[in-house]
Amino acid sequence: MTNNFLNFIVVDENNEPVLNEQGLPQLLQRPATKTRQDIERLIALNKPVEVINKFAELVSLGEQWDWAQSYYDYLVNLNSLKEYNANLPDPIANKDGTITTINPKPLPIEPQCLVVKTVEEVLAPYAMTLFRLDRKSQIANAKVTISTGKTFDADEMSIIRLGNAVIKAIKLNNDAIIEWSTDDVPTGIMVDCTKAEIIEAHDKATDMFKYMWRIPKS
Repeated sequence: MTNNFLNFIVVDENNEPVLNEQGLPQLLQRPATKTRQDIERLIALNKPVEVINKFAELVSLGEQWDWAQSYYDYLVNLNSLKEYNANLPDPIANKDGTITTINPKPLPIEPQCLVVKTVEEVLAPYAMTLFRLDRKSQIANAKVTISTGKTFDADEMSIIRLGNAVIKAIKLNNDAIIEWSTDDVPTGIMVDCTKAEIIEAHDKATDMFKYMWRIPKS
């Protein structure tokens, strides 16, 4: 019996399997798990990466329990075949003088040892999709802080608004005041910002946007 299987069965105080009437170990109760279809559904719904990672853990757990069930089925089959082979009928003498011998059945092949997959391995088929999903979330929640300490939203729409403000104020001096709802004050409160601050916020936001859109090298 593989050591992996001990993680899925009832054991006594000596860490020995508790056997049932058939001499087989008793499986623990299977916990709630998830499937790869559940992950694909979350991705389609644009759920947060943190939630998808948690589901990936439960998918890995489910695959471990699928293996445990397959190993248990192997033990059941092995037990049955050993009993059959131990009680083969005696050779039968035929009328033509030949002897019919009942051959033992071959024993099943033991399942390979369990290989537990990491979250990264479970999500490997969806790596690029998840990268784009994470990037979309980062862009939607992006913020930049300028040299004067003010913080600005830096999502795509905010970048457009900052750019429009810069264009509109292009003929004004850098110290001209532009009211802006910065991120470091409650929503709806307008803050006096200089043209120079708006330009700096726009520059930082566009630089961050460009950086986030890069596809990582494999």
